[in-house]
Amino acid sequence: MTLVFRSAFLLSEFRQDLVSGEWVLISTGRTHTVKKFEDSYQSKDECPFEDWNILKQDLVTIIPGEINWRVAVIKNKYPAVMPGENVPEEKIGPFNIKKAVGEHEVIVFRDHDIRFYDFNLDQIAEAINIYKQRYAALAQKDSKKYIMIFHNHGREAGASIYHPHSQIITTPILPPDVAHSINGSFQYYKKHGKRVYDVLLDWELKEKKRIIYENDHFVVFCPFISKYPYEIRVFSKESHAHFDKMPDELNQPLADALKFAIDKLGAVLNKPPFNFFIHTAPLESEFNDLMHEYYQWHFEIIPHMKIDAGFEIGTGIEVNIIDPDEAAEKLRNVRL
Repeated sequence: MTLVFRSAFLLSEFRQDLVSGEWVLISTGRTHTVKKFEDSYQSKDECPFEDWNILKQDLVTIIPGEINWRVAVIKNKYPAVMPGENVPEEKIGPFNIKKAVGEHEVIVFRDHDIRFYDFNLDQIAEAINIYKQRYAALAQKDSKKYIMIFHNHGREAGASIYHPHSQIITTPILPPDVAHSINGSFQYYKKHGKRVYDVLLDWELKEKKRIIYENDHFVVFCPFISKYPYEIRVFSKESHAHFDKMPDELNQPLADALKFAIDKLGAVLNKPPFNFFIHTAPLESEFNDLMHEYYQWHFEIIPHMKIDAGFEIGTGIEVNIIDPDEAAEKLRNVRL
């Protein structure tokens, strides 16, 4: 079953992303089909993360300890990448082939029946701290160029297991979306001598229309170039290229910003499925010495509210039927 999703305001314009160069179509006069989402509850009896004998077989680390653990980090039983030696690219016909070597870990939170929407401030801060710890540990391993940390909430967002968990994957290549951002940021820096994210954030703070929340260290907003309805970004005011370099004293302020964003999303959209992920600088880059001068790590939160159709698939241009200004206003003003 699908629902009809429609904006209250009429707007139709193409907007070009300042970083990647990609175009987005904001077309609020259109209707769009939206998947009806359900929680897809899975009982504890059906959950592999509830069986300690199974969990400990793949255990990487546990916090704080086995008796009263809150978070367990395990190796994924069905990894997207496989441990192994990083070997050079091969050629098959005209194509480049790279062996998919890397690490794929699952960060399992203890309580089966608590969703990320229900995490308190301390739980989110602990999750952030674990993300940083695992990032640092995996960065020491071979066969990696990029580390992606992400969380899928809900089956429609790719969560095959109900139990709350995040994931972290290392890859021997730079993912295309990240590569576009890195390259776009560098080209902007070469042309203007400025960090593009500083320009974007300064403009958003001046406009105020799309700002949802800010504390002393972080800003939460719906970007002017939003590919998806109610897309949210979280940026640090103390800009840095590498997420893992964020001082520990900022874990709590970042948790505050994330909690606010996710709570607001849940209140406006009735707790939709979502993905969040961290875009950070790669571990290896020919421009690593300059990276801090032109790139900035950040969180992106994407609720699953629409189904791509022929235009999106055929052109690669996302159609967003909700004006980011309208989305930000609703998120900002909804009462929790």
